[in-house]
Amino acid sequence: MQERGQPVMSIRLIISVLIGLFVISFGGLLLQYGGVFVQTYTEEEVAGNLIFDGVVLSMKDERFEHTRNVLTFLGIKVVQKVPPSFQSKEVDKGLELYVGSRGFHTSAFLKVWSNRMAFIDALEEFVQDSSCNAETWRFFFEDDIAIHPNITSARARVLLAKGVKLADKDGFMYLGICGPNCTEARLIDNGVQAARCAGTCAHAFGFQRWKAAEFLTEMSGLTLKGVEGPVILGFYFDRYMYEYANQVQKIWVVGSNLKSPVQSVVDHFGLLFQDRAMYPTTITK
Repeated sequence: MQERGQPVMSIRLIISVLIGLFVISFGGLLLQYGGVFVQTYTEEEVAGNLIFDGVVLSMKDERFEHTRNVLTFLGIKVVQKVPPSFQSKEVDKGLELYVGSRGFHTSAFLKVWSNRMAFIDALEEFVQDSSCNAETWRFFFEDDIAIHPNITSARARVLLAKGVKLADKDGFMYLGICGPNCTEARLIDNGVQAARCAGTCAHAFGFQRWKAAEFLTEMSGLTLKGVEGPVILGFYFDRYMYEYANQVQKIWVVGSNLKSPVQSVVDHFGLLFQDRAMYPTTITK
């Protein structure tokens, strides 16, 4: 015998089920389309959607194209910046004005000075780029880089995204470094570390726009230390980054425990390494 009120309870149950199904379906839409309340993108998807600007210093189209292809896998869209010829009047006069004489006008020093001029010019162009906001990242490269062979392209994007997040407050980071002295090492992915370091080389680094402006301002106040003396050390752009890290704040390096696979070097580390087996250095030749 059916009790009174049972049909009403059944209707209420059906309504409750329908409401529950609607909520679940709506929640699924939020998940699918990255709604305000729930973020469901995987780290790989987030990294895959990141696109950064970059500048590659290169005087040879073949080397630039190689570097551009490498960086495309990282989600970095680059343009080529051709350094001034070491034989140009611009480089000749620039070095003379800096030193106060022509006592260092050798081919090797003029090439190094050309590299310094190109990096500073690239940073100044970034600082003056009104299409970028203060927190915009831009990366700067030489034309002999490759992704560490232990890291896939997809994983490299994830590591870059994690590095950007880690260095966001500092506004400055390395993707590759030489001879580092590091502290605060931490694991950012399976078997891959990031650490705050001071080191040399300028083959792969990035700035936020505000930090690039600050760095350019502080360059003149840095004390360049080394056996070569401050005059010669001042020819090398990477020495300013080295002393900034020593005198102001150490700089995050992504892949600080990833040693270069190049057998001829023993102290190069990072997500990106200088592939000198394929592209030997030209700056001192």
